[in-house]
Amino acid sequence: MFTSLIRAWRERTSNPHRAAAGAKLHVTELEGRVNPSHAVDVPVAAAVPPAAAVGDTALVSFAAHHHQASAPTRAEARFEIKFMEGMIDHHMMAVMMSQLCQERAVHEELKALCGEMEEAQTAEIAQMQTWLKDWYGITYEPQMTRGMERQMEKLASLSGAAFEIKFMQMMTEHHEKAVKEGERCVERASHPELIEFCHDIVETQTEEIQTMQTWLSTWYGVD
Repeated sequence: MFTSLIRAWRERTSNPHRAAAGAKLHVTELEGRVNPSHAVDVPVAAAVPPAAAVGDTALVSFAAHHHQASAPTRAEARFEIKFMEGMIDHHMMAVMMSQLCQERAVHEELKALCGEMEEAQTAEIAQMQTWLKDWYGITYEPQMTRGMERQMEKLASLSGAAFEIKFMQMMTEHHEKAVKEGERCVERASHPELIEFCHDIVETQTEEIQTMQTWLSTWYGVD
């Protein structure tokens, strides 16, 4: 994990004024690893543990108590929490990859796309964190698995054309997983805002996959 990235991320998300100003996270080099924990820092009376550690009834009761709209069913609540926690982690890796891309990529078109991905997915992380807290009383920090760390290490070891090829291949695969999960979300989520959000993920990331596949073929003859 990139210690400096996680430190900057926590500072950014804990300061709404800094976040609103679009403070940028920087990936510089591989440093000591950390494993950000799932922390719950909302008031004790409202705090709800992760979905896996709390009863379905408690999840639905919290949602019903804190919302004017109709509360999700137990299954929908569990799905939404699991989806958003997983997608926050997934997006965090995409943000890290995109920042590295802006430092290492050769083609300006790819650098621009990476800037757009970083901005969009940083905002989406913040949105999902807000919904988790507002809807279910959960405060969630991005986490990285060792597998993610190894992928980042390999990508960070490359430069030039080798970097661009590996990056686009990795991001294509990464996007494909997000699209699959987004499609499941559209079918299973309860909140209209989340359903629309997931539809946008599917649409945007499908377009980005097509763009990167075109560049891989045009620039490097990779199908």
